[in-house]
Amino acid sequence: MSPGSVPRKVAMGGVTLRPGTVEDVPAMLRLMDIATDWLVKKGQTGQWGTERHSDNPARIKQTTEFTESGGTWIAVDTNSSSSRTEDGLSGGEVESPYQPTDKSGGEDEELSIINGVVGALTVGQANSYVQPATEPELYVKYLASDRASSGKGIGALLLEQARTLARKAGVSLLRVDCYAGGGGGLVRYYESQGFERMETFEINGWPGQVLIQRLDKDDEPES
Repeated sequence: MSPGSVPRKVAMGGVTLRPGTVEDVPAMLRLMDIATDWLVKKGQTGQWGTERHSDNPARIKQTTEFTESGGTWIAVDTNSSSSRTEDGLSGGEVESPYQPTDKSGGEDEELSIINGVVGALTVGQANSYVQPATEPELYVKYLASDRASSGKGIGALLLEQARTLARKAGVSLLRVDCYAGGGGGLVRYYESQGFERMETFEINGWPGQVLIQRLDKDDEPES
């Protein structure tokens, strides 16, 4: 199924979803950088460390592969006045207090979103570090949102898109994994979105949690 086979959706506050492309890599990295800067300021470095993802070749490569997979969707705030910065590469489900600014440079500056991109989703095959599913599934590989736009339901909109894609692919199992440290806030977020905890895992001291959601045809929203 091609990304274009699913129509665009509109959320509250003028947020739209569209298929992602390689051109969205800087904006996706920016979302992660904003989140990481905020976590560092809170003294919470366990999830993503202290370095910006836009400076990490491995993260850039991974995000590029996400956009090339055909499974990436981008949430754009059509009311935003943000625009792409000259440096290109500078920007997860983590709350951020930053409001968009015109700054795009130094390490101490508050970063702004790029091109109005306030969230992103990638779905596909399960990550290699988790146990394989015993039935057909769709796996949420990337979910990030700029919570400076809180109240617009961006994360919920993206997860609903994942459910739609799963149903259209003929599968009834949606899985995701997330950071399980820091008090378990991310785990609780996914639970609030209808996911259930399954197995835990650990990678070099990084605690993770796998969650699942079963999709019944009776629960499919009317088109």
